[in-house]
Amino acid sequence: MAPRSSKQPHTSHREHTHREPGLGYRLTPGVKPTRYRLHIRVAPEQSKRYEGDVEIEVTLAEPSSRIVLHTADLRIGAASIEAGVHTLKAKVTVHAQRETIELALKTPIPRGKAVIRLHFTGKLRADLRGLYAARAGEKRYAFTQLEAADARRFFPCFDEPSFKAVFELKVTTSLSNSVLSNAPIERIVRGVDDQVSVTFAPTPLLSTYLVALAVGPLESSEPVMCGKTPIRVYCVPGNAHLTEFALEAARECLARLERYFGVPYPYNKLDLVAVPDFEIGAMENAGAVFFRETLLIVDPKTITMSEKKRAAEVICHELAHMWYGNLVTMAWWDDLWLNEAFATWMAFHIVDQWRPEWRMWNDFGHSRSSALQLDALRNTHPIYTTVRTPEDATENFDLITYEKGASVVRMLERYLGPKVFREGVRRYIRTHREGNTVASDLWEALSAASGNNVEHVVRPWIEQAGFPLLRLRRGRGKGKPVMLWSQERFHADAMRLGKGAKGNSKEPPNWPIPWVGRVAEPRRGKSRLERSLLTGKSGSVSLDHDTARYVYGNAEEGGFFRPLHAPAELARLSQHAAELLAIERLGLVSHQWALVQAGYAPIDSFLSLTQQLGDEQDADVLAALAGGLYDVVDHVVDESDQELRGSLQAWMGSVFARGFDRVGWHAAANERDDVRLRRAELVSLLGEVAEWQPLVTAAGDLCEKFLADRTTLEANLADPIVRLGARVGDRDRYDTYLVASLKSETPQERRRFRMGLADFRDPALLLRTCRMCLTEDVPTQDVALLLARLLGNRYAKEATWAFIKTHWPKLKKRMPTMLLGRLVEATPALGDMKHARDVAAFFEQNPIPTATRALRQALERFKLQNELRKAAAPRLRAFLKANARATT
Repeated sequence: MAPRSSKQPHTSHREHTHREPGLGYRLTPGVKPTRYRLHIRVAPEQSKRYEGDVEIEVTLAEPSSRIVLHTADLRIGAASIEAGVHTLKAKVTVHAQRETIELALKTPIPRGKAVIRLHFTGKLRADLRGLYAARAGEKRYAFTQLEAADARRFFPCFDEPSFKAVFELKVTTSLSNSVLSNAPIERIVRGVDDQVSVTFAPTPLLSTYLVALAVGPLESSEPVMCGKTPIRVYCVPGNAHLTEFALEAARECLARLERYFGVPYPYNKLDLVAVPDFEIGAMENAGAVFFRETLLIVDPKTITMSEKKRAAEVICHELAHMWYGNLVTMAWWDDLWLNEAFATWMAFHIVDQWRPEWRMWNDFGHSRSSALQLDALRNTHPIYTTVRTPEDATENFDLITYEKGASVVRMLERYLGPKVFREGVRRYIRTHREGNTVASDLWEALSAASGNNVEHVVRPWIEQAGFPLLRLRRGRGKGKPVMLWSQERFHADAMRLGKGAKGNSKEPPNWPIPWVGRVAEPRRGKSRLERSLLTGKSGSVSLDHDTARYVYGNAEEGGFFRPLHAPAELARLSQHAAELLAIERLGLVSHQWALVQAGYAPIDSFLSLTQQLGDEQDADVLAALAGGLYDVVDHVVDESDQELRGSLQAWMGSVFARGFDRVGWHAAANERDDVRLRRAELVSLLGEVAEWQPLVTAAGDLCEKFLADRTTLEANLADPIVRLGARVGDRDRYDTYLVASLKSETPQERRRFRMGLADFRDPALLLRTCRMCLTEDVPTQDVALLLARLLGNRYAKEATWAFIKTHWPKLKKRMPTMLLGRLVEATPALGDMKHARDVAAFFEQNPIPTATRALRQALERFKLQNELRKAAAPRLRAFLKANARATT
């Protein structure tokens, strides 16, 4: 289906839900499932094969002699269809490319109800899709991961989100295995030869991608209650004592979500399952949510604050899906954002309510910055985008759908007001409970709640790619002080296209911008928020005072746009930066570096701002500065220019060393979290980016002590110390990391040391890390991520790329579909255009259907990096020389 345009009625989306039969990937709406009875026989500790029988109750809109449904990589045995008193044998024809089978009958069956019966066999997969095999030590498991279109790899089904049905699941397995699914267990029957059959209660109406199954030796926490809902964490044996934080986060978030939606949790239980090998962060299976172990198994003595916040955010994200996505589900994958954008926004909103001291919206600021970077590319896509195939759907699980979508939701909530917005959301959930929706259903609910037409404000943000550059400068209008504004689309390649100075008037899109600015009043420390809906290409906003000390153009960073302040205004903002909120300073830094990268501003503007913020107290602002400075080191300085690199890193050391001296290495008793986080960020900035030798040397010594005794480091220092310890580490330290990556007691620590293996600098050690990716020493879930980390190491990237090309057939089998795109995204770290051509040629010969857009984006980034180096390096050199003269 083509994207909706302004000329097309919004309700046309519903009309197009099942069109385009020529594509062959969509099923016709004439056969609708209502109930599945599924019996699976699986014993992962004995065999990688499983078998099953499925009965599917369906309703036919018209008489038919053929029924088409989805299956992929399954062997179909006996097939029959019961209609009325007749049971007819069906001929099975497999259409492998379409991932369907056709059941053909000699005589048509009448319209109305029928029952499809199929026997099938499958193999526990190795790619973390469908029903797949996983291991933890010697223990063997089977888990499902079915989103977006992998239920068909588990059992024959109507594998589209609009085909909701009731599921009745029965599993036969070994007595020693636990069995979990969406619904509570209804009965257990002991069989022969230590076999047991577990029957689950019928589920509410679910889409196929939300069906869950876990089989294997799992242990459970004690339940905690949220109202009438029991919450448990399931994990591999030996970890149940590390589930307290996950249980607390789930209970606190679930209670707040119930209050927000005004609808009780819609399922009978809530199981959180820590899966030892899992493709994505987590999956919102109704009533049985699956997670990577790092998000549920938490030791409060060793977990970092960022790991704790991330765990809470993901837990809340998945629980928000119980309403947004599970209870009310998008009709088709082109409206995936209806699920993911709202769940992303809701997670930050709810966790911020629970733990306001964590300042979750600062964390969101970093994610939003990444989404802005992606959306500035020519090879971006709208939040709403046409999905024709399963590969198209998989590609859309990205920053645009999640973080840009959440940013637009946040803008809309701020524009309508929290109470009105919540009432609209409640109306939407109540109206479409257990149904499927399109975007217009949400706009109708929000419009009814607000009394205004919401669609005209939000629709351009959903349907247009990109975002605005908002130019701001002071002026006068009718004799009064105003802020003059104009908007155009922000382009990452403005430098190359010559639009850095004056924009491009030929660009058609513009956006209605719910604008909130911060205006500093004459008295120091006092400011107000100015609000306006900016429509059209340009206009003005009254300032009331000629003496406003500064104006910041994106207050609280609530808008998904980049403000370009006139030079005089930027100077005022730099001078008064301490008066801005931390999230605004974070935004100011991120925006200014993005403006430099694109060519809208010179590199001096970012470096001068960095100097002004050298004594910055907030860890998130320091992280934003580190991100920009890392890009300067990596993308502006040529690798062969050691003199320029050394001057830049010496300058960074001079800017930030005083801040580190104030906090020192060691935490005081009862030290505040913000100080601990600031120390960790300064260690990362000075050690990893500036490579400030006194700190790097001390970090190596601290790493040695940490390896001998894990209690010697404050928890938040563990990540930077492990990374820096690898940079100066030898073979003995590498071997210690390797053992820790396999045998540490917590999943966070195992992952920390596993990723640290990619940070060494000895070529022989780095080759060992590459080779490990072909073995089970690196879990399937981490292969692509570890290779991407290696590509980011300038001492490893050439050899890693050569290794990837040489061993691609084996490596590809070890990388799940969605994570293949992460590897492609990492290739611009290779640097020059010679490598860009090599990357393009390699993936042309070895295409990845789920990473087609990711490859285009990577090749675009290669070009942008090289253009930035040409344009910014001379000015960087001049800035550093002038600064060196000024300080001598």
